[in-house]
Amino acid sequence: MSWYCKNCDKYWQQNVETCIFCGSPTEKIEGKAFTVISKTAVRIPSKGNESVPYFVYLIEDEFGQKQNLKLMQEYNIGDTISLDDDSSSKRKIGVIGSGQMGSQITEYLIDIGYPVILKTRSEASIEKVKAKIAKRFSKKYNEEEIAKKFVNLYVTIDYADLAECELLIEASTEDIDIKKEVFSELSKVCSKTAVFATNSSSLSIDELADITDRPDKVIGCHFFNPVPRMDLIEVVVGKKTSDETREGMLAFATEIYKKPVLIQNSPGFVVNRLLLPQINDAVRLYEAGIATKEGIDSAVKMGLNHPMGPFALADFIGLDVCVAILNVLYTESGDEHFKPVPYLQKLVDEGKLGFKSGEGFYKY
Repeated sequence: MSWYCKNCDKYWQQNVETCIFCGSPTEKIEGKAFTVISKTAVRIPSKGNESVPYFVYLIEDEFGQKQNLKLMQEYNIGDTISLDDDSSSKRKIGVIGSGQMGSQITEYLIDIGYPVILKTRSEASIEKVKAKIAKRFSKKYNEEEIAKKFVNLYVTIDYADLAECELLIEASTEDIDIKKEVFSELSKVCSKTAVFATNSSSLSIDELADITDRPDKVIGCHFFNPVPRMDLIEVVVGKKTSDETREGMLAFATEIYKKPVLIQNSPGFVVNRLLLPQINDAVRLYEAGIATKEGIDSAVKMGLNHPMGPFALADFIGLDVCVAILNVLYTESGDEHFKPVPYLQKLVDEGKLGFKSGEGFYKY
């Protein structure tokens, strides 16, 4: 966007309503097509192999005006970028749940230009979740850029506001009864063509599908924490999930720059089926006095080349979530090995849930 004085043939990128040379009113010019002059890939080092979080471009419009632009999508020098608001051409997505995962999924989607309606439980939490997302955005965007991102966000407490969403992503508490209640409510208000996806990390897709009026359109869409930096989405299909729903979800995951892995419905899916027993066993080793928490974490990081040890990772996931997933695995399999060990359950009972509560295996 530029301000142009015809008399002086001068442009300004700032809001200059009156020409500083001749005093004439300026004309607001909005460039539509921009050419990429240069680009920088911005990487945030952590585990060392994640995708580029975003790119910074120097772009020039047809009037010769240059500006910087941050985008998730990659372009090459010489490519043309249109800055028309294309959110209207993208499907409207509903996210149910404004906790850790729901807010991160929402943040990620509005960051890449998707219009999102976020359903939360109470009026009090509306401003809280907005503030939480804005705080995370502030690490890479200025106030004006954040305001543009928030144009695509509407937070509500009313299920009826989700009626026009084409894709609903449920990200409520990892409790089958709560999730069933969500899907039951969605069935009452959503279009018959809308797809219902659950971000569940362990629960049965088939059991959730049976509570809806569209079992063929129910699928798992399991994001990983932190959503903006983790590439994987577990796409979990149930017995009644249609081919169209499966292929649509795989395409959507790729469309939002994630890497989907197709999984058949089973307790814990793949990642948590492998991970949570390891965390449980690590706590057993600690209870038995084999090594300290710090020692076990160090051994796993150095010996298995994992970026985090099991205790630090459990704190990051949330010990209540770990217990919930282990209980699902234990209930579904009947295998005592999956039952949460006493010390892990004790911490949860004491409200020591990990990073989010300030204390778990470690203090934060």
